[in-house]
Amino acid sequence: MRKLRQIMAYVIFPAQMFVRPSQRRYILRWVMSLWPGTLRRSPQPWLVFGAIDHIDQINIRGWRIFEYGSGGSTLYWLRRGAQVTSVEHDAAWYDRVRARIPSGAAIDYRLAPPEPPELPPTTFDPANPATCASASPPHDGRTYWRYVTQIDSFADASLDLVLVDGRARTACLAHAAPKVRPGGLLILDNSERAYYTRCNGAALASYRPLVFAGAVPLVPVCSQTTIYVRT
Repeated sequence: MRKLRQIMAYVIFPAQMFVRPSQRRYILRWVMSLWPGTLRRSPQPWLVFGAIDHIDQINIRGWRIFEYGSGGSTLYWLRRGAQVTSVEHDAAWYDRVRARIPSGAAIDYRLAPPEPPELPPTTFDPANPATCASASPPHDGRTYWRYVTQIDSFADASLDLVLVDGRARTACLAHAAPKVRPGGLLILDNSERAYYTRCNGAALASYRPLVFAGAVPLVPVCSQTTIYVRT
């Protein structure tokens, strides 16, 4: 029964997109994203299509990009000539993505799995940046402190773009916000989850948000991506 519901979700979703005028233009792109090999041949971030369109219009060649969470976005940045630092928490996914990175690509690809809760001691609260906790399974109190702090070695205002699309996003936002240069971009995926920003008002005070809502590649759901522009 669960499998049938999943199949029906994929069948029905294009019709749901059609009744939303802002999403009609993306129906074919969404369908094509499901075709085997499409995202490998034409990689793109797994963000709301409107946000992808916005980024497509920006010349990012030579940009210094840091991303939490790797995948289609990693290959997309590299194909467009950016210099990438990417941090991934999942070892199996890390190996899959690494196998697709071109030889000699301008990337520093890091694996930083979660640690037991005693390294350092933490209270599990994904809305609190200080805990470096994630609401995604497993919910066993593990901390993503090493994952989150990978960006700390970069100087403030030294990065052109930071993508937050992995684990412990509340903490990642707090650590990433000072690292983006004026005019640079801080991108938060699934920004409809209010707890990501509830305690990050001060960190985001110098940013202007551009909000994109709608369909995303690969899955039959609508989401929200916010591109914060540092002023």
